[in-house]
Amino acid sequence: MTKSVIPAARRLVSHDRVHIERLNVSAIAGPDSWDQLKPQNMKVTLRMDTDFKKSSLTDDLKYSLNYAVISRDISNHVQKNSKHNFKDVNTFGRSVLEFAKRSYTAIEALTVEVESNEANIRCSRVRSIVNDALDKPDLIVLSEFKILTLVGVFTFERLRRQYVDFTIQLPVAKANDPPPYDKIIEQISDFVENSNFKTVEALVETVAQVILTKNSYFLDRPSVPIEVKVIKLNAITQTDGVGVSCKRCYDDFKSALPILSNGNDTSSAPFTTSGDFDLPVQNSVLNRESWKTAILAFGSNIGDRFQNIVDSIGLLSRHGDVEVLTSSSLFESEPMYFKDQQPFLNGCVKIKTTLLPDELLKLCKKIEYDELNRVKHFDNGPRTIDLDIITYYDSDGIDYVMNTTELTIPHPRILERSFVLEPLCELIDPTSIHPITAEPFHNHLRQLYEDENPEDILWKLVPVGNKFLRFKNQWEKDSLTGLRRPVSKSPAYLMGVVNVTPDSFSDGSNNYNDKEAVLSKIEKMLVPALELHELIILDIGGCSTRPGSLQVSEKEELSRVLPIIQAITSSTTIPLDKVVLSIDTYRSAVAEAAISAGVGIINDISGGTFEPEILGVLSKHPNVAYVLSHIRGDIESMSSKTSYLASGSEVVEYVLGKEGKEIDNNFIKTIGREICSRYKDVLKNKVHRWQLILDPGIGFAKIGSQNLDLIRGIPLLKNYSCIIDNEYLSLVNLPVLLGPSRKKFIGDIAKIPRAEDRDFATGAIVSTCVGNGSDIIRVHAVSEISKSLKLINELYRN
Repeated sequence: MTKSVIPAARRLVSHDRVHIERLNVSAIAGPDSWDQLKPQNMKVTLRMDTDFKKSSLTDDLKYSLNYAVISRDISNHVQKNSKHNFKDVNTFGRSVLEFAKRSYTAIEALTVEVESNEANIRCSRVRSIVNDALDKPDLIVLSEFKILTLVGVFTFERLRRQYVDFTIQLPVAKANDPPPYDKIIEQISDFVENSNFKTVEALVETVAQVILTKNSYFLDRPSVPIEVKVIKLNAITQTDGVGVSCKRCYDDFKSALPILSNGNDTSSAPFTTSGDFDLPVQNSVLNRESWKTAILAFGSNIGDRFQNIVDSIGLLSRHGDVEVLTSSSLFESEPMYFKDQQPFLNGCVKIKTTLLPDELLKLCKKIEYDELNRVKHFDNGPRTIDLDIITYYDSDGIDYVMNTTELTIPHPRILERSFVLEPLCELIDPTSIHPITAEPFHNHLRQLYEDENPEDILWKLVPVGNKFLRFKNQWEKDSLTGLRRPVSKSPAYLMGVVNVTPDSFSDGSNNYNDKEAVLSKIEKMLVPALELHELIILDIGGCSTRPGSLQVSEKEELSRVLPIIQAITSSTTIPLDKVVLSIDTYRSAVAEAAISAGVGIINDISGGTFEPEILGVLSKHPNVAYVLSHIRGDIESMSSKTSYLASGSEVVEYVLGKEGKEIDNNFIKTIGREICSRYKDVLKNKVHRWQLILDPGIGFAKIGSQNLDLIRGIPLLKNYSCIIDNEYLSLVNLPVLLGPSRKKFIGDIAKIPRAEDRDFATGAIVSTCVGNGSDIIRVHAVSEISKSLKLINELYRN
């Protein structure tokens, strides 16, 4: 056979290495897993630096290291010392290294790794890495060291222990003098099994402190670093594990609080725990005299659910140490845990209080049991009212976290309940972080909806007198952003215009004060519409609000509308169970009188700017809805205020599904900001969010194409929120009312000069309005548009 000769290659430096991987040997290296001095099966790995250039050029093994011979010699060396106790894996590894270096002079540098799976019953893999470099210390590596412990931020992690996997590197300060790794393994096992941490960062730091401060080996070597790595094996199912690591030395803990051997002994530990949920918290002190902030969740499913909620909030507000700031929308949800009970009416309320958390809890329980007669038969069962503290903030607005047998803040099950997260996210901005998970609450809400669980579908309820308007949002993927956002899924309501004025722009008449004629008109309007729709809203107006119109006196307006309202409510031919009455007025006296007569909606085109006292009327009637409209100027001047150029405002703005991105529709952005400014005043007047319906004001301080832009921009407007003067204001979940009927822009586009001839074209516009998310459509030709709306609802809302 012809020997092949490898051509010479020009090499500047020799980087040759011969490897022996995991040679099986057996030796006594200290006590084994059962603390007995018996031989342990070990694996020895050698990395031998040499120069085998001549061997590679001549293809002759005698110029290299013969790994077969070395493997045999090391096995024989270990066998000859089979009864010798090497005391630990480091000393054994050092013995192998010295034998190899002594026996083979061609070894220029040598690293020996010894691995034992029998050295300790707690730690599956103990390794010693030794080398002949004077400036490189030996290492003891503890790995596959799995321990069950309580660590994590999610509710399911707080209720069940999980495995974490440690890898710990301990430097050997002097050859054959390793750190006491058996003792360290026991220390870590005892500590971690009884520990309780929210984060692996805190866990890994504290384990490093336990090792370094409880062993004199490191106290005598304060600058020698160790490395601790911890992996949560089941935290992210798409991975083999996730975790953190750190390098620390004794000097890093000179000023730290001491760690006791038992993680649950809290007398001097930096974290304390108690209670079934067992959430660790850092100690902090609250100022008893200062005003703090809290958000409470409420729910009721027995008796008059709405009145129970109103009464509970009223009792809160009447307490001297509590000020109710704002409330969320109302949401109806199916029972989540115990299914055999009635649906719940849920929401959240934001308060200021000087009460400490435990005092606030006592107040909530007093309202539940003493004031509203709640009887608790079992957990998650039916209840008259339930008040839970969801979040609590100190006087500086910093999250306060606590965990006792009576109270855990934030509420431990908040992240699994859409009926809490949805109203909560109406009250806090998208950057608000859950203090335990360190992730925005808004993100958790989206993640909850990603599963598309039918139990997470909520109905938003707007009280309208003795009835509710019901609106369902469903989260769907936005085709532009790829993110999920809520879209309207319930059929849009029809609001019919009932003008009792002689000067309406489209249907004024001389017999407006003839009750019989008006009732006859209403009946003709309702009969065909109610064949197609379960409920119709009638919007009664006694004062024209068209731009530039002459405003009649308050007395005249009252004389026009009250007789009609009273005639409707006393009618025996109008199906009142299928009708909601609305009053189109901006006057507080008219609103008050109309509510007393049976009206459930106040439709104020001014958004409270013409007569602010109207908001006070609404605050006294939490069961009456308020149409919050966008307008500029007044009846006389609104047509001159149609410029929507960028204002240079410093307002922080968000659009749900587009957080962190610039809102490119400046027109909609400006309208949203101005509506939020009005919304801010509404809240100051103690009007509840659940009372609000949003009307962006087609035709009011808008011209021609702006009305079209407004209709196109409804999806943005419905998902708009901003921060004004440090107050978060959100239009998310507010039902939108649009009134395009017979408007001038339709006539201009379709060349229809007479308003009363624009109904067919109005039907086309209504289709787009509903398709873009409008929840209520205000029209004149109710019987005709009701047919169009029925088709549109079938197309878009089913």
